[in-house]
Amino acid sequence: MELRTRQRRKKKRKIFLLSLFFTLVASTGIGIGVKLYHDETVRKEKIQAYQKIKTLAEKSIDEAYQNPTDENLKRSKTLAQQLNPTDKNKIEVKLSTLVNYKIRIADATSALTNYENQKTEESYQQVLAKLDLLTSTYEAKEKSNLTQKLDVSKKRIEAEAAAEAAKKEAEKWAGKKLIALTFDDGPNPQTTPILIQTLANAGVSATFFPLGKQAQAYPKLIKAEAAGGNEVASHSWNHANLVNLTADKQKEEILSAHDLINSLSGQSTNFYRPPYGSYNATTLAQTNLAAVNWSIDTNDWRYVNNSAKVVQNAVTHAHDGGIILMHDIHSWSVAAVPQIIQELKAQGYTFVTVTQLLNSRVGPIESGKVYTGN
Repeated sequence: MELRTRQRRKKKRKIFLLSLFFTLVASTGIGIGVKLYHDETVRKEKIQAYQKIKTLAEKSIDEAYQNPTDENLKRSKTLAQQLNPTDKNKIEVKLSTLVNYKIRIADATSALTNYENQKTEESYQQVLAKLDLLTSTYEAKEKSNLTQKLDVSKKRIEAEAAAEAAKKEAEKWAGKKLIALTFDDGPNPQTTPILIQTLANAGVSATFFPLGKQAQAYPKLIKAEAAGGNEVASHSWNHANLVNLTADKQKEEILSAHDLINSLSGQSTNFYRPPYGSYNATTLAQTNLAAVNWSIDTNDWRYVNNSAKVVQNAVTHAHDGGIILMHDIHSWSVAAVPQIIQELKAQGYTFVTVTQLLNSRVGPIESGKVYTGN
């Protein structure tokens, strides 16, 4: 009986101990679970908070690119400091790139302002050099704006310079009878060198209107014309009648010769002479150049080996402000020049280039216009 009692007590104690054990185990599991849940919640909150800052930083750098004020740049930098090293580096690289863009744009803007103040070729080239550095897509719009402003400024500055030059020419030649000798269709290796020397001996400057194809064949003669103090402008490339060509062909005929001749002469003439004096509205619209014809035609091409007739035509029709048409490819025309100079000087004429004549009489030469002399 006593033995049974002891066994029952032992069994009850065992059950109690087991129950207590499982209760403790269950309680411990719940505690661990609560802690894990809490830790996961905190982790997610931290991730969300970090992601919010990261999103703000990314949005801030986008806003800075749209409006790169110092305030926006500072805000982006502050937000970047709160990010992990990888994300921080990405924002800071973008910031650094943006700052470089701002510096380059500011440098180009400053160079443009400097050009507008100094109005020199050197300062103009400095603007071009700064604009060449604006190569990114981000800088494209500002580059386009600055380029347009530069073009406007250049035209204004050139117009002001031309007006000032014209004013000085007018003052220089005031009260004098002026006349301009002009020579078309050259250069010719047999006759042009003689003419250059004749002009030099007489102390006279003339204006040459060579063909592009002749200039290409005899570049040294173009350089010699300019070195002799003469003006050199183009007479088209092939001497085609421009009005019979398409607009594109007219432009090509004029500019191909114009560009080559200016490059050889080192001058910057802003006019040409249309072959046969022929032009129309389409012709004049193709370039930013003026057309220069004549008011005194010697018709030298008609009078083969008749220098006396060429002299007669030039002297008889001479007038103040006149532009004389001749051709340096004809030996008889070149032979007539010394007497033409002598007789017109005796009548009180002063020989000038086309630019000098027009500047002193009508002001700066304007694109799209046609000049013939008074």
